[in-house]
Amino acid sequence: MVSFDGCGIELRHSLAYAQTLWDKCVIRRQPALKLARELGLNTEQVQGAVRLLREVNRVPSPERLALVVMRDWGLDDADIGEIFGRSTRWATVVRAMADEIRAEEPIPEDCEYLECGLQADDVPPEELYKRVAELREAGVIKGVMVGSPRVSVAMHQYSWWNNYAFVFLGTR
Repeated sequence: MVSFDGCGIELRHSLAYAQTLWDKCVIRRQPALKLARELGLNTEQVQGAVRLLREVNRVPSPERLALVVMRDWGLDDADIGEIFGRSTRWATVVRAMADEIRAEEPIPEDCEYLECGLQADDVPPEELYKRVAELREAGVIKGVMVGSPRVSVAMHQYSWWNNYAFVFLGTR
């Protein structure tokens, strides 16, 4: 959960602004980068959202858009509810009805991944944890690192983005 509930910071996502993106970027042909700056949203995410809207040639329902946002494993139902200005219960019901909603409002799977940071072939964290537990149980992985590290130590660099989060810039 990444919610900032109670600290004055609102969790935001470009798909919560789908109608605005449709009106300004698809209909009026305003550049997505300009609108992203005006709204204070991630530019890559806004470009992906506009690409999705152009592909389906309409604004999908909030429930269908929530399912796209739910592709991010770091967001729970409370986060999804906050993003769309709805309740946690609404998000839970949407998640439970995912197959029905996807069948009624199809979106090409490649359009559901708005940014390069999360892709369809990424392994879910639960699967990684399960596999590591299996390898530890089989004795393939020991609990501690043996020998000296084979890579040099690197310092991660971050930048404060849009007053809402730290953004990874790279490693030096």
